[in-house]
Amino acid sequence: MDPEEELRREVKRQLDAVVGENYAPPRRVRDIVGKWFAAAVLAVAAAAIVVLTLHTYMMRAETAPKPKKPVDVRILPAR
Repeated sequence: MDPEEELRREVKRQLDAVVGENYAPPRRVRDIVGKWFAAAVLAVAAAAIVVLTLHTYMMRAETAPKPKKPVDVRILPAR
């Protein structure tokens, strides 16, 4: 047996140990496009949730009543 054939068998054995012997990547375009479409929809939904959350908090901050008296902040010099 030549070294190249041994290397192929060893690589196949290690690959089978990791992903299994029955691994078959998706072959149909519909499956691949469906996964990408689902991922895009989830990404847009996540971005919309972030934007709406920030918008809600910003609106609450704009409509919040002003504090009754100013708060004094004194910064002491380092010793």
